[in-house]
Amino acid sequence: MKPDLSTRRIARWLRRRSVGGLLLAFLAGAVSMGGFAPSATPWPTIVGLGIWLRLLEGTTPKRGAWLGFVFGLGHFIPGLTWLWTSLHLYGKIPAVAVGLMIVGLAAILAGYPALFGALLPRLVYRPAWVLVAAPALWVVTEWLRAHVLSGFPWNLIGYVWESADTVVQIADLGGVYLLSGLTLFLAALVSRLARQEVWHTWKTPLATVTVGLLVFGSAWSYGRWRIQDLDATMIREQHPALRVALVQGNIAQDLKWDPKRQKEWLNRYLDLSSGLDSPVDLVVWPETAAAFFLQAAPQELESIVQVSRALHAPIVTGAPMADKDENKEWRFYNSMVWIDAQESGDFLHRYDKHHLVPFGEYIPFRRLVPGSLQKLTHGAKDFSAGPGPKRLDFPKGALGPLICYEVIFPDEVRELAMQGVSWLVNITNDGWFGEAAKPQHLAMARLRAVENRLPMVRVANSGISAVYDALGREKGRIPSNAQGALVVAVPPKVGESFWSRHGQWGIGVWGGLCLLLWGGTRRARRVPPPASL
Repeated sequence: MKPDLSTRRIARWLRRRSVGGLLLAFLAGAVSMGGFAPSATPWPTIVGLGIWLRLLEGTTPKRGAWLGFVFGLGHFIPGLTWLWTSLHLYGKIPAVAVGLMIVGLAAILAGYPALFGALLPRLVYRPAWVLVAAPALWVVTEWLRAHVLSGFPWNLIGYVWESADTVVQIADLGGVYLLSGLTLFLAALVSRLARQEVWHTWKTPLATVTVGLLVFGSAWSYGRWRIQDLDATMIREQHPALRVALVQGNIAQDLKWDPKRQKEWLNRYLDLSSGLDSPVDLVVWPETAAAFFLQAAPQELESIVQVSRALHAPIVTGAPMADKDENKEWRFYNSMVWIDAQESGDFLHRYDKHHLVPFGEYIPFRRLVPGSLQKLTHGAKDFSAGPGPKRLDFPKGALGPLICYEVIFPDEVRELAMQGVSWLVNITNDGWFGEAAKPQHLAMARLRAVENRLPMVRVANSGISAVYDALGREKGRIPSNAQGALVVAVPPKVGESFWSRHGQWGIGVWGGLCLLLWGGTRRARRVPPPASL
């Protein structure tokens, strides 16, 4: 007898065998990771999410939570493997302990898909409702992941559209969260079309596909119009570009803080900068390019000033800084420092990183943990957080400074954009994380440019350094693990962003949709369902 391989039969088999369903949820989570950079294609993610949503149909909240948790493990464990480099290779933590730490962090992050799986059955009374419920509820859980306990919005689902230059433009309406919502909508379509009963008549699948084409087509059409409109604006206004020099020293992480080679590393940046073709308006070095306290190194500081004077341009560099607080105790900061030839030793501008990496730059709840537990970055003392987002004024237009992973927080970058900056400048040291994380971190920086319609200048110690215009188009790049300097004409800010001005209300819209669906489900359960779906 020929086996029945219908989706209904398979779904029933999986539901009867809880282990089978959990295994498929784990595999669906792993498949969904395939859409992120460097592949940067949304379709594996849409398929993986679609399989998972199919598993969630008709489940109880408890079962949905387990399916969500296991899906999250499958999704986050491969997505966090880049931590192996920073924890094991540079942090010298034993391999077994690092493996447990990665699984433990993935388990914490899996709590958000678990929450999604537990709540989705309460929002979906009829199968078609998943087309609205899944995007809205997912965005709410992603927003929570970006904010709760310092937040960790690494690889939000919307980043899988990073290479889709047209569709990605909708981010200026709702940020990366809107792209996440679009992804879940398409995954819900896949899930719905996988239902056998949908195909009993041609009307339901036709209507489902038509709705999908209308939604996707609207996103694509908006993106195409936005590109044409902003291009026309740039041609019409013809504002001068900012000539920015990106300097990538490519210094190995395990050698970067060697005090015996401090002068050698500084000379590398000085030589690369001195060889630039003039004129330049601004020179940017990466995070902690000056791997010493500038306040205690007047000769080294003067050598930077001399290069600035020769180029007739300020130099922006990352460097550790130290100040005494009101109690005469030293506070240490991971800073971006503006050095200009106008006056030797005068820091015209300084920005102190305010969103620090837990365990990387400071130990959370320091008073409650043993003093022997140290942060992963160089130095025995924790870094202190700066006061918050702060623009750096420049005669040609204010800069929005971002250090390392501050660029992955959409709402914080939006707050910085609202301070009237003309360019975003992100300095980072991705050498900590190995090759897997570099393109992912770069993709997040690129999307901040699209969201806020602000050009992005990004300089990394070992790459990838790149410049994007306000439409997210690449204007220049220094590849990973390369040493060099590149002068790029960075286009000015153009147009306005709805996300920048009104993004704080976005989560209210998504949350409101969830509440409406919850209320509709409670009301509908009091009435017998229709004979057909």
